[in-house]
Amino acid sequence: ENPEVVLAECTTKFGPWMVAHGMELLAADNDYADIMLHEERPNFGGISIEELHRLVYAQVLCSHSLTWQIAPTYLSSCLNQGLGLLEILLLKQPIQDNRLVLKTLELCRLYELEDVGTNIMKIAGIYHWKHGRKGTGVYWFQQAHDKVRLDRIAQQLFERIGKSVADDNFKQWEGLLELLGSDIGSAGGLEFLHRYRDFKRSLQQALEGRTGEAARQTVEFLIQLMRNPSTPQRFWLPLLHDSVKLLNCKPHPLLNVAETTLLLNKLQELSMAKLRPDFCSNHLPIHALSSVRLALGSNLARAILEEA
Repeated sequence: ENPEVVLAECTTKFGPWMVAHGMELLAADNDYADIMLHEERPNFGGISIEELHRLVYAQVLCSHSLTWQIAPTYLSSCLNQGLGLLEILLLKQPIQDNRLVLKTLELCRLYELEDVGTNIMKIAGIYHWKHGRKGTGVYWFQQAHDKVRLDRIAQQLFERIGKSVADDNFKQWEGLLELLGSDIGSAGGLEFLHRYRDFKRSLQQALEGRTGEAARQTVEFLIQLMRNPSTPQRFWLPLLHDSVKLLNCKPHPLLNVAETTLLLNKLQELSMAKLRPDFCSNHLPIHALSSVRLALGSNLARAILEEA
């Protein structure tokens, strides 16, 4: 008949588990106790006595690595402050171990905390990236659909490629590109780098004469890159310069008149772009532009004759 006294005795003589669950017995078939335990109290921060003791027990569970995964069950039942504390609990979990991260993300999905899960994946990506585990970092950025950071990584690769596009340097940045994997999402920069990698591989096969179709395939890759709006303008000339040997292949031209005209127009547009103050130059030989122009002109002449 006096639940306040019973609750005080339980708090003194039993642990937090007994207090948290004992209130279910106190409220059974006792309207007064039920109201007393569930009434929101301003001096408790707007929470009830029942929620207070559930939070206390949840904090005990959170303090140990073997029991923290049980705490969300109690926190989710505390409607006033429990969900906020649950978010804090999930965000504070270590992200060094991918298995623990996956468990934390599973709890996020279970309690419909998608935004928290996304933040955890971003934090994991940043941690692994800064500690040299580039592949794991990129994986988490992709899972979080973090386009901003993926584009930033692509920009770093642009800078690496832009400094030197020589064949002997290709393998160095190709390894970095492999770390990005095939799931490139919507980041246009990463899409360009993957297409550029395919072009370079096909070009190498064509120059080595491995397959008869390799040369035409390389030309198709070249045309796709030059037409694609995601291809940065500063890579137009390196792409064309890489293809000079291929363009000079005889006896038949690899490009038709329309394709050659497209590349000549790109070359002309590039010449005009050099007059702008924001133009980004590359580190190609001084004769690169003239050799590309000569190869395209020669290819155009042969293509016209063949079509005629």
